[in-house]
Amino acid sequence: MLIETLSVREAREQLSSVLERFRNGDRTPVGVGSHRKTEAVMIPVEVFDELTAERARSLSQAEASVRAEGLTVGADVESVARRWARGEISTGQMRELVRRLYGA
Repeated sequence: MLIETLSVREAREQLSSVLERFRNGDRTPVGVGSHRKTEAVMIPVEVFDELTAERARSLSQAEASVRAEGLTVGADVESVARRWARGEISTGQMRELVRRLYGA
């Protein structure tokens, strides 16, 4: 997906107008970065809420699948997965932490 990327200066100058776009229902992400390289993305809070809710649904489905096979999810793994679902850690970070918990 190509997104508009603003420099830090442009983002600072245009923040009010970007927020106004979001308030008016525009859901288009806006990138921010140096030298037009996107380093962060601004999105409406509704989009963020949808993304984290989708992660939570995915997590619930995975837990249900594990239970259906007669297995259990350890509290340590569940804690890591919940952090991922809230968007606190990346998918790669989640995988690495779970691998460490299992000594892999």
